[in-house]
Order: sequence, then structure tokens, then C-alpha cells
Amino acid sequence: MNKGVAMPGTSEKSVLRSRVKSVLHLLTGNLGNALVMIGSIAFATRALGPEAFGVLALTLAVGRVCERVVRFESWQPLVRYAATEEGASDPERMSRLYLFGLLLDAVGAVVAALLTVLAGFILTSFFDFPPEMVPLVAIYAIAIALNLRGMSSAVLRMAGMFRTMAYIVFLAGLLRLLLAAIFYWMGSGLMTFVWVWTICQVVDALIYNFIGFRQLARQGTPSPFRARMGNLHKDFPGFLGFAFTTNASSALRTITHEADTLIVGALTDSTEAAGFYHIAKRMAKVAMSSGEMIQMVVYPDLARMWAGKITESFRRTVVGVQGLLAVILGGVILVTIVVGKPIIALAFGSAFTPAYAILVAQLFAVFLIMHSAPSRSALLAMNRPQYALGASACSTAVFLAIAINTIPAYGAIGASFAHIGFGAVNAIMLDVAMWRSLRRASASQVAPEAS
Repeated sequence: MNKGVAMPGTSEKSVLRSRVKSVLHLLTGNLGNALVMIGSIAFATRALGPEAFGVLALTLAVGRVCERVVRFESWQPLVRYAATEEGASDPERMSRLYLFGLLLDAVGAVVAALLTVLAGFILTSFFDFPPEMVPLVAIYAIAIALNLRGMSSAVLRMAGMFRTMAYIVFLAGLLRLLLAAIFYWMGSGLMTFVWVWTICQVVDALIYNFIGFRQLARQGTPSPFRARMGNLHKDFPGFLGFAFTTNASSALRTITHEADTLIVGALTDSTEAAGFYHIAKRMAKVAMSSGEMIQMVVYPDLARMWAGKITESFRRTVVGVQGLLAVILGGVILVTIVVGKPIIALAFGSAFTPAYAILVAQLFAVFLIMHSAPSRSALLAMNRPQYALGASACSTAVFLAIAINTIPAYGAIGASFAHIGFGAVNAIMLDVAMWRSLRRASASQVAPEAS
């Protein structure tokens, strides 16, 4: 059995101890990655200035929006289906399952790259976006086309290799920091920094896949490249539906998590405002990434627990993760309020201090969004992706309604106000659905025992 993989028979304390160690590894790697990310952005802001850095932020936002809208997060259905396939001990079937995910990754990446180029042309031709974005977006589309990480990510998650995942991200971030420093000292311009971000994302995806395929070989699963392709849809019924539903949820979250930078640029008519917002959001994402990494640790276990009908452990895991996230994010908010402004001025320059207020508001939104993350994982483990999609749709509608009214009135911080509304609605809807499902599951398990 792979180290770090919790099975239904494992004691709750040993599972918790193992997961705490995984979380600490991930948080350590995430902290290191956060520091190098901030360092990379610091070199970029000082090399480019507020206006040109705003163009860089908009360029990256175009690529990320198109990628999130089209790309299948194949690791989510793969983790759920692999959890149910583990007991069968059929390496050939498991290889075909991973092939299914890899095909989704490839199709999504190619379509996303083409959409990125098209979106760059449309935004600069028909909207008031800087025309120099067209070649920059085309360069970044290379990274989108080669970002095939979903299948490998699922392999590493199922194997419990969370420490490895954390340090892969750190290595790519370190490369970006080194390149940003070199080109800062060389006095390079905007296009060079777009190439830096592009190259580092490609390296990150290549490392992910190298380690993912090596892990498959270690556990005796044949390479998906040699697996039989025919009848995948029939052999894994429901997989595509699950993938499309989670992709739709991801596309809706894209409007709030990535397209928000473009919305700020459009409604404020200022590349500088987009740059300020990008800095605040990237710093807030440090806390958000910590929550996402904790979520990725527990999601495979939740899938196994639900499949094994271990309802009480399932409930305790969700509650424990939500409590841990509340402590972490509460501490981050307090520290940011006290020292956030001087840190921004020191790292990025005094011209970027308007990002401070945006950052504080954004962290309150992250607190709410991360509270709902374990509930969302629980609903996916329960095979209720449709409800998660519905919650995302309602929350996104609230976000847009607030953003359209607050960004023109208050500037970039209006997008953070919209995120707070999004987070509150999403948390309430997901928590209510999860607890109802748990009560029904507990009642159904008690009924046969009583009879």
C-alpha cells in the first residue's frame, strides 16, 4: 500500500496524525512558494512600474480565465473513481481510468490555448485593453497548451505524495524568482517577464508529469499511453458527467477567482488598478493556497470514507479541517492588518501601497471561501457535484451583482467586497447541503440496525 494512503480500516488517530504531517509539509512548501512568488512579483513591479505591471497582470488573467473555463479538473473525478477502483486491484483498468483523465487534460489544454489567443485579440480590438497585450497573450498561451497536470496530480494525491506536490510548486517558483531577478538587473521589459512566467509554468507541468508517471510505474500501474482507448465512456459510466459538472463549477469560479482582474481593468479603465488588485489577490492567495492544500489532503480520504460508509469519521474530518482553516486564516488576517502596509511598500515599492486595503478586504473573503472548501469536497465525495455547481452559480450571480455596482464606485476594492458576498452565499449553501446529506446517511445506517 502506498505511504500516506488512508484506507477505511485505518484508525482515526493514525489517519489524523498522517494527515497533520502532510498538511505541515504542504504548508511549509506553500510558505516557501509564497515567499519566492512575492519576490518574483517584487522584481517585476520594480522593473516595470505600476502601468506596465498592470498589463502583465491582465495578460496572465486572460490566460488563466480561458484555461479555467475550458480545462477539465480531471483530478477530481479521477480521485473519486480511483477510490472505488482500489479494491478491485486491476492495474489495467486503473491505467485506462488515468488515460481517460489524460485525454480530458489534453483536449482542454489545446482548446484553452486557442481560446486564450482569440480572447486577447477580442479584448484589444473591441474593448479598451492595451493593444500590446496581443503578442504577450500569444506567448502565455504556450504555457496553457502544455499545462497537463490533472492526471498526474490525481496519481500523487491518491499516493499521499503531498510533500512532493508542495516542493514541485516551490521549485518552479524558485526558478521564476531567479529569472525575474536576473532580468530585473538586466533592465528587461514587459515581454521578457511574460516569457519568465510562461517558461516556469511549463517547467512546473513537466516535473509534475515526470513524477506522476514514475509513481504509476512504482505502484505497478501500466502507463496510460499504453492503455486501451476504446469504450472508456462505457467502462467508466458517469465519469464524463462528473467531469463536465466539476468543470462547469470551475468555470463559474473562474469569473470570481480569475476574471475579476479583467473586470477591474474594464470597469475602472486603469491598468494600474488592475495591477494593485493583482498584487492584493496574489498575496491573499497565499492564505487561500494553504486552505486548498489542506483540502487536497483530505479529499481522497473523504472519498474513501464515504465509499466505505464511515460516516462519523467523515463528519469529524470535515469539522476538523474547517476549524483548522479558521485558526490559520484568522491569524493571517490579524498579522496582515498590523504589518501588511509596510510589507507591501518594502516589497513592491511605495507606489503599490493602495493594494493594502484591497488585500485586507480580500482576506475576509478568503476566510469565507476556504470555510466552504471542505464542504465542497464532502459533496463531491458524496457524488453530488450538481449541487456544488448550483451553489457556485448562485454565488457567482451575487458576486457579479455586487461587483458591477461597487467597482465603479469604490475602485478595485469593490471586487473584494463582491468576493465577500460570494463567499458568504457559497459557505451557507454548501454547509446546509452537506449537513443534510450527513443526517440522511446516518439515519439510513441506523434504520437497518434498529430493524
